[in-house]
Amino acid sequence: MKIKLVYKSKSGFTKQYAEWIAQETGCELIPEKAANISDVKGCDVLVYGSRMHAGRVDGLSQARKLFAGSGAKHFIVFATGGMPCSAVETVEEMWKNNLTAEELESIPHFYMQAGICYEKLGLVDKAMMKMAASMMAKQAEKNPMEAQIVKAVQGSYDISDKQYIVPLVGFLRGL
Repeated sequence: MKIKLVYKSKSGFTKQYAEWIAQETGCELIPEKAANISDVKGCDVLVYGSRMHAGRVDGLSQARKLFAGSGAKHFIVFATGGMPCSAVETVEEMWKNNLTAEELESIPHFYMQAGICYEKLGLVDKAMMKMAASMMAKQAEKNPMEAQIVKAVQGSYDISDKQYIVPLVGFLRGL
Protein backbone atom coordinates (compact mmCIF):
# COMPACT_ATOMS: atom_id res chain seq x y z
CA MET A 1 0.00 0.00 0.00
CA LYS A 2 1.40 3.37 -1.03
CA ILE A 3 1.02 5.99 1.71
CA LYS A 4 1.92 9.65 1.34
CA LEU A 5 1.90 12.05 4.26
CA VAL A 6 1.59 15.76 3.54
CA TYR A 7 2.32 17.96 6.53
CA LYS A 8 2.24 21.65 7.37
CA SER A 9 4.37 22.70 10.31
CA LYS A 10 4.87 26.20 11.66
CA SER A 11 6.94 25.56 14.77
CA GLY A 12 8.16 21.99 14.22
CA PHE A 13 5.69 19.92 16.26
CA THR A 14 3.71 18.61 13.27
CA LYS A 15 6.92 17.88 11.37
CA GLN A 16 8.18 15.84 14.32
CA TYR A 17 4.98 13.81 14.45
CA ALA A 18 5.07 13.32 10.66
CA GLU A 19 8.65 12.04 10.89
CA TRP A 20 7.73 9.63 13.70
CA ILE A 21 4.80 8.32 11.63
CA ALA A 22 7.08 7.88 8.59
CA GLN A 23 9.61 5.98 10.70
CA GLU A 24 6.91 3.56 11.80
CA THR A 25 5.10 3.15 8.48
CA GLY A 26 7.63 3.87 5.74
CA CYS A 27 5.29 6.44 4.19
CA GLU A 28 6.62 9.21 1.97
CA LEU A 29 6.77 12.66 3.59
CA ILE A 30 5.87 15.76 1.59
CA PRO A 31 6.01 19.25 3.09
CA GLU A 32 2.74 21.06 2.31
CA LYS A 33 4.63 24.01 0.79
CA ALA A 34 5.96 21.71 -1.94
CA ALA A 35 2.89 19.47 -2.37
CA ASN A 36 0.90 19.41 -5.58
CA ILE A 37 -1.45 16.96 -7.24
CA SER A 38 1.33 15.21 -9.17
CA ASP A 39 3.15 14.51 -5.88
CA VAL A 40 0.20 12.62 -4.41
CA LYS A 41 -1.33 11.10 -7.55
CA GLY A 42 -1.53 7.34 -7.45
CA CYS A 43 -1.18 6.84 -3.72
CA ASP A 44 -3.59 4.53 -1.88
CA VAL A 45 -3.67 6.59 1.31
CA LEU A 46 -3.19 10.32 1.76
CA VAL A 47 -2.48 11.45 5.32
CA TYR A 48 -2.58 15.16 6.11
CA GLY A 49 -1.13 16.63 9.28
CA SER A 50 -1.13 20.21 10.49
CA ARG A 51 -1.42 22.41 13.54
CA MET A 52 -4.54 23.75 15.11
CA HIS A 53 -4.56 27.46 14.50
CA ALA A 54 -7.33 29.64 15.93
CA GLY A 55 -9.52 26.55 16.22
CA ARG A 56 -8.94 25.42 12.63
CA VAL A 57 -6.80 22.69 11.11
CA ASP A 58 -4.37 24.86 9.17
CA GLY A 59 -4.45 24.10 5.43
CA LEU A 60 -7.27 21.55 5.55
CA SER A 61 -9.10 22.99 2.52
CA GLN A 62 -5.92 22.60 0.42
CA ALA A 63 -5.49 19.04 1.73
CA ARG A 64 -9.04 18.20 0.62
CA LYS A 65 -8.14 19.36 -2.90
CA LEU A 66 -4.98 17.24 -2.88
CA PHE A 67 -7.01 14.21 -1.81
CA ALA A 68 -9.63 14.82 -4.51
CA GLY A 69 -6.91 14.90 -7.17
CA SER A 70 -4.84 12.06 -5.77
CA GLY A 71 -7.08 9.13 -6.60
CA ALA A 72 -6.38 7.77 -3.11
CA LYS A 73 -8.93 5.45 -1.51
CA HIS A 74 -8.34 6.77 1.99
CA PHE A 75 -7.90 10.25 3.46
CA ILE A 76 -6.69 10.58 7.05
CA VAL A 77 -6.18 13.80 8.99
CA PHE A 78 -4.22 14.51 12.12
CA ALA A 79 -3.88 17.78 14.00
CA THR A 80 -1.40 18.91 16.60
CA GLY A 81 -1.85 21.58 19.21
CA GLY A 82 -1.17 22.83 22.67
CA MET A 83 -4.34 21.33 24.13
CA PRO A 84 -3.71 18.14 26.13
CA CYS A 85 -5.28 14.99 24.69
CA SER A 86 -7.13 14.62 27.98
CA ALA A 87 -9.35 17.59 27.00
CA VAL A 88 -11.58 15.16 25.11
CA GLU A 89 -14.65 17.40 24.85
CA THR A 90 -12.61 20.33 23.55
CA VAL A 91 -10.84 18.13 21.00
CA GLU A 92 -14.17 16.65 19.83
CA GLU A 93 -15.62 20.14 19.46
CA MET A 94 -12.58 21.17 17.46
CA TRP A 95 -13.17 18.30 15.03
CA LYS A 96 -16.85 19.26 14.71
CA ASN A 97 -15.74 22.77 13.73
CA ASN A 98 -13.35 21.46 11.06
CA LEU A 99 -15.10 18.47 9.50
CA THR A 100 -18.63 18.16 8.19
CA ALA A 101 -20.93 15.56 9.77
CA GLU A 102 -20.27 13.30 6.78
CA GLU A 103 -16.50 13.80 7.06
CA LEU A 104 -16.57 13.03 10.79
CA GLU A 105 -17.93 9.61 9.83
CA SER A 106 -15.81 8.96 6.74
CA ILE A 107 -12.42 10.56 7.47
CA PRO A 108 -10.34 9.00 10.24
CA HIS A 109 -8.99 11.90 12.31
CA PHE A 110 -6.50 12.01 15.14
CA TYR A 111 -5.33 14.66 17.59
CA MET A 112 -1.80 14.73 19.00
CA GLN A 113 -0.89 17.08 21.82
CA ALA A 114 2.21 19.08 21.01
CA GLY A 115 2.84 22.47 22.59
CA ILE A 116 3.63 26.06 21.81
CA CYS A 117 6.96 27.45 20.70
CA TYR A 118 6.74 31.23 20.84
CA GLU A 119 10.29 31.51 19.48
CA LYS A 120 9.18 30.04 16.13
CA LEU A 121 5.84 31.83 15.83
CA GLY A 122 5.36 34.93 13.73
CA LEU A 123 4.47 38.27 15.24
CA VAL A 124 0.73 37.93 14.53
CA ASP A 125 0.52 34.43 16.02
CA LYS A 126 2.45 35.53 19.12
CA ALA A 127 0.14 38.50 19.59
CA MET A 128 -2.97 36.32 19.19
CA MET A 129 -1.72 33.82 21.77
CA LYS A 130 -0.73 36.49 24.27
CA MET A 131 -4.08 38.25 23.83
CA ALA A 132 -5.99 34.99 24.33
CA ALA A 133 -3.93 34.22 27.45
CA SER A 134 -4.60 37.69 28.82
CA MET A 135 -8.35 37.45 28.20
CA MET A 136 -8.57 34.00 29.79
CA ALA A 137 -6.52 35.11 32.78
CA LYS A 138 -9.01 37.91 33.48
CA GLN A 139 -11.96 35.51 33.79
CA ALA A 140 -13.04 35.49 37.39
CA GLU A 141 -14.22 31.89 37.51
CA LYS A 142 -12.33 29.19 35.68
CA ASN A 143 -12.88 25.46 35.66
CA PRO A 144 -9.72 23.33 36.12
CA MET A 145 -9.23 22.90 32.36
CA GLU A 146 -9.47 26.66 31.73
CA ALA A 147 -6.98 27.33 34.52
CA GLN A 148 -4.61 24.80 32.95
CA ILE A 149 -4.96 26.48 29.54
CA VAL A 150 -4.24 29.93 30.98
CA LYS A 151 -1.07 28.63 32.60
CA ALA A 152 -0.02 26.75 29.47
CA VAL A 153 -0.32 29.57 26.93
CA GLN A 154 1.78 32.00 28.94
CA GLY A 155 5.05 30.58 27.61
CA SER A 156 6.62 27.98 25.34
CA TYR A 157 6.22 24.33 26.25
CA ASP A 158 6.43 20.88 24.66
CA ILE A 159 4.04 18.08 25.64
CA SER A 160 4.53 16.05 22.46
CA ASP A 161 5.29 12.37 22.75
CA LYS A 162 5.72 9.56 20.25
CA GLN A 163 3.01 7.58 22.05
CA TYR A 164 0.36 9.81 20.44
CA ILE A 165 1.06 8.39 16.97
CA VAL A 166 0.08 4.88 18.07
CA PRO A 167 -3.65 5.10 17.14
CA LEU A 168 -2.92 6.55 13.68
CA VAL A 169 -0.11 4.08 12.98
CA GLY A 170 -2.35 1.22 14.14
CA PHE A 171 -5.11 2.42 11.83
CA LEU A 172 -2.70 2.54 8.86
CA ARG A 173 -1.42 -0.95 9.59
CA GLY A 174 -5.00 -2.20 9.68
CA LEU A 175 -5.78 -1.00 6.16
